[in-house]
Amino acid sequence: MFRGPNSKEQSVRLMVITTIDATLDTFFHRQLTDMAKDGLAEQRFIIHAVSSPGRRLENLAYPGDGISGSITPHAIPMERQPHPMRDLVSLWRLYRLMRRIRPHIVHVHTPKAGLLGMLAAKAAGVKVRIYTIHGLPLETRQGRLRQILELAERATCLLATQVYSVSKSLEQVIRGLHLCADGKITTLGDGSCSGIDVKRFDPESIDQDARAKVRAEFGIPPHAQVLCFVGRVARDKGIEFLAAAWQPLSLRFPDAHLLLCGSDDLSDPVSPATLEALRTHPRVHLMGPRYLDVPAIYAVSDVCVLPTFREGLPQVALEAGAMGLPLVSTRVTGVVDAVQDGVTGLLVPARDAAQLADALERLLRDATLRQTLGTAARRYVHSRFSSDRVHQMWMNEYSNCVRENFSRLEKAIPQAETGRL
Repeated sequence: MFRGPNSKEQSVRLMVITTIDATLDTFFHRQLTDMAKDGLAEQRFIIHAVSSPGRRLENLAYPGDGISGSITPHAIPMERQPHPMRDLVSLWRLYRLMRRIRPHIVHVHTPKAGLLGMLAAKAAGVKVRIYTIHGLPLETRQGRLRQILELAERATCLLATQVYSVSKSLEQVIRGLHLCADGKITTLGDGSCSGIDVKRFDPESIDQDARAKVRAEFGIPPHAQVLCFVGRVARDKGIEFLAAAWQPLSLRFPDAHLLLCGSDDLSDPVSPATLEALRTHPRVHLMGPRYLDVPAIYAVSDVCVLPTFREGLPQVALEAGAMGLPLVSTRVTGVVDAVQDGVTGLLVPARDAAQLADALERLLRDATLRQTLGTAARRYVHSRFSSDRVHQMWMNEYSNCVRENFSRLEKAIPQAETGRL
């Protein structure tokens, strides 16, 4: 808490915005709850969580106890794809919400919520406007669409008072494309927006019954080798190249199985022929969005595979690493920060099914190498990307932002209005 000119203690009003509820709940639930409950020695946080409507948004509600802070969810529909009329409605609703809440800090994540949130925050007079860039979809786009995406990123960065990248390699790309002023962008620590809960993603925490249940559900024999993919089933995730690599692998390893855990991304669809080939293969299992079971998926697997074309900082690589599971992925933005090639995993060129298959075969045939890489990956994630470490960095960053701006914020932003929208 801070003491303003009248020596009255004041909480910090923080508004966090993502486009969809799953992003808020998956990445920020624990971080925001810890902030609301514990705060810092000199302040507490009153948090407002904003996303499109959804059950997972309501999971974030935390009423507080009069001493610690609170979390209040707010549902504002936002389209992931461009939709001018609906985007204007979303912008107006965000602006009205900010005028009512009067946040000291607005922190936006994901491209659409980033642009709309920064426009609304600027118009509402919010002085501390933070934008975290989790990745650049424009990296795999061309022509007019790429130009539009670049323009949107530049506008969002221009409106923000501080921009953060989730990885150092992503920051280099952003600087190289001149999307953000050099003095405005940085990467906290080794990167990440929320870190990894190393207690949840711990191989020792998954008992044999849970492992057996997953194998039994999909008809996988107890000693069969398993490859797993976790993430959006999308073109940019390299699913078509994974399918191409699986064809020779499935012949060389007639007992091996492939698990695909994630939802179909209709905004970046995989070709129907590829999906049909995967769905009809007797040893490929499309599991859908079994997010709550992800640690068990890693636990039954021998190798994790992520043939992605681009990332910010792949959460899957860090989760698999925390589980001591070796990863085969691609040498692209973000992945190079999460995986040390030849030390914690193996990296191959993007869009190369032959080299992807070779790297997967190498690990499937070498149990000692799998163990060595997995052990090193777990140490790497624990030392650099644990949620405790990342959360503390963000708590300190928020504290610094408010400490540097609080006196003028108190003059510029009155107490939150009590009226309703």
